[in-house]
Amino acid sequence: MAEKEKIFTKGNLITMAISIVASVVIIVLIAILGSSTGLVNNSSFKIESFNMDTEKSTYTYSDDSYSYTGTGVLTCWDKSNDYYVLLEKTNIVDNTTDYTTCIVMDGKGDFGTYDSSYSGATQKPEYEFKVLGFIPFNK
Repeated sequence: MAEKEKIFTKGNLITMAISIVASVVIIVLIAILGSSTGLVNNSSFKIESFNMDTEKSTYTYSDDSYSYTGTGVLTCWDKSNDYYVLLEKTNIVDNTTDYTTCIVMDGKGDFGTYDSSYSGATQKPEYEFKVLGFIPFNK
């Protein structure tokens, strides 16, 4: 019978070590190049501004009503693609969460909120926004 080949010869161990080191170097390079060339992720989107206006309506035969209209600007550093973005809006006054969407074109998009005393807003809302996700699309 022939003698069994040794799997772990000096040449095989050196080849495996070189392969492992090369794989690690390639993975690190991909991670560095991917982040520096700007892969878009949720943190690529920023709320640049958000303002809210309050309007009071006074009625003779019923209670006064209040409406709160908010407008905001969402930006992205990537101006070459357009995005459909899902935002989570948390009202910190009454601890409620809702969702709104925004279309970001050429790096900028407008979004809005609307609340009224008829829909249960007894105090002026104060929102915190969080980008939950996005879908890129072509023009």
